[in-house]
Amino acid sequence: MRKKEAATSLVRVALYIRVSGEEQKMHGLSLEAQQERLEKFARERGWLISGIYIDAAKTARKHLHKRTEFQRMIEAVKRNEVDILLFCRLDRWFRSVADYYKIMEILQAHNCEWLTTDEEYDTTTANGRLYINVKLSIAQNEADIDGERIDVVFDSKIAHGTVVSGNCPFGFRVNEEKRLEILPDEADIVRDAFNRYEATVSQRGTIKYIRERYGVNWCDATFRRMLHEKLYTGVYDRGGRVNENFCPAIISHEQFDHVQKLTSKNARSSPSGKVYIFTSVLSCSECGHKLVGYYTRGYIYYRCNQHFQRGRCPHNHSVREDVIEAWLFSHLEEEIDRCQLEWEVQAAARKRAITSTDKAALKRKLSKLKELYVNELIDIEEYKKDYEIYTAALRQLPDPAQEAPPDFAAVRKYLTADFKAIYETLTREEKRTLWRSVIEEIKVDNAGNVTGIIFG
Repeated sequence: MRKKEAATSLVRVALYIRVSGEEQKMHGLSLEAQQERLEKFARERGWLISGIYIDAAKTARKHLHKRTEFQRMIEAVKRNEVDILLFCRLDRWFRSVADYYKIMEILQAHNCEWLTTDEEYDTTTANGRLYINVKLSIAQNEADIDGERIDVVFDSKIAHGTVVSGNCPFGFRVNEEKRLEILPDEADIVRDAFNRYEATVSQRGTIKYIRERYGVNWCDATFRRMLHEKLYTGVYDRGGRVNENFCPAIISHEQFDHVQKLTSKNARSSPSGKVYIFTSVLSCSECGHKLVGYYTRGYIYYRCNQHFQRGRCPHNHSVREDVIEAWLFSHLEEEIDRCQLEWEVQAAARKRAITSTDKAALKRKLSKLKELYVNELIDIEEYKKDYEIYTAALRQLPDPAQEAPPDFAAVRKYLTADFKAIYETLTREEKRTLWRSVIEEIKVDNAGNVTGIIFG
């Protein structure tokens, strides 16, 4: 795209900077150097820098949704806050022809252009567009070749027992030689956890045991991953790469295999198509978190996982779904009356506060007007004119704008007919949609009592 000279109107420019770790080492494409060039380019043209978006250590091979700063910049474009996107080179932006045209549709829809400081492009001619396609195709090919080289490097690292990232499971650490080594204290906890699970075949019970004995607070998902982590046997098996002697073992192959059999037999899953009617509606009165549904012995229950998984909430009882439904059938009308009365009282208080504020402002203006006249800064005609305006405004203060009340009528209409009979004919999905359409939150305490309802 041709570089424009500074326009008479203020031009808002967003600076985009990206560099992968390897590029910075090999080619000196540091974030600081890119930012300095872009800021200088914008200042020389008198443009307003509306934002600086930096994706550090992000390769162009990543999907666009993984480049968080790039996504933030595009959202600014969609809000019409940017006139020009500015970057050093085209490959800072894309290395994919397909991605380029997806974003171009957004830019064109919001009258946003793009420029590079180090290269010259022209999208107004067929030859110019062809040149861009060729450049992007070459960049994409280079990225693919780099990807193949990275795969070779990773294969070599795994074969020689060196890590490819700094992340490692609980019980290990990465040493100076980039290898996993055992942390004795944490390894003892891992062994105790595996032993406890073998003895009890209870994930939740094991998590609670480890938390109470060692103060280590794992959630269900974390411990489930640990039970299936082959690195604890010394074996690396990920992404098609396998090394049977990758690192020291914390547990034996025999124990690991036994645990896998136990987890497969103990696996619990909800029946296919199971729908929880009050998901995202029920909340814990103690900690405020949403209650989570589960199915057991033919009934659906809801519980607070802040207690059952984290031990951070005293809410240690579950509430049955049909009990909540029965409570709503019996108390919904009185809850509507209570909420409507509360809302009207609060609305009246807000109205009085707003009216009082407006009256005070008008009285201050009348007082100021009098001072201006007494000090001969205005004549009698101006005084009379403004006095009549302010006093008339005081006599006829308009009703302040009020926020729209919850649609209580929409809730009441369900109660005018045979609500319960109609409700029983609905599917579970329809029941869930119905409650979500009229109720924002139902608070439940540890005794299973509903302590409050907020209507949407």
